[in-house]
Amino acid sequence: MHRRFVATRRGLVLAAAAVAVLPGCAGLGAGRTLRIDAAELQRMAAGEFPLRRRVLEVIDLEVSAPRLGLLPERQRIAASVELSARERVFDARADGRLDFDAVLRWAAADQTLRLADVRVQRLELDSHGGRAPLPAERLAGLAAERALEGLVVWRLPPERAERLRRAGLTPERIEIETDVLVVRFTDAPK
Repeated sequence: MHRRFVATRRGLVLAAAAVAVLPGCAGLGAGRTLRIDAAELQRMAAGEFPLRRRVLEVIDLEVSAPRLGLLPERQRIAASVELSARERVFDARADGRLDFDAVLRWAAADQTLRLADVRVQRLELDSHGGRAPLPAERLAGLAAERALEGLVVWRLPPERAERLRRAGLTPERIEIETDVLVVRFTDAPK
């Protein structure tokens, strides 16, 4: 009888540990979800900046860390950044502010959330002699969309990524709520 009690108790402890390790420590709650609050998303995104990219081979962009907002009604995130652009052919420079929105996509290869379908909402450039001409702003907007597409805004910590892999889970969908981003997981195809 004592042996049976020990085996049952050991089984309960192992089951409880499995439940605690997978959902709790991996950041996955009941229902296989990963919840990322807006403050954590902001903090992680800031770690990927400043961003310096050459776009269209003629424009060098430098983009500051974004101020992020969640747009649950559109299932997108909004961002505002300060940027500097340098056109390399004539060495023209401009500084300004860019407001854009994007959807988030999960990149399974490196367990990150990345910007996708980036859309510039507003761009104001100062060419240090007044406002930049409209064609220059349009070109800078296109360059910014291209530079920001696929940019990492959040990384799953390696220990959590390993737990997901061992559990055989893969992202099913990403949902944006009022103050939190929710990634829902399902069993990976076999």
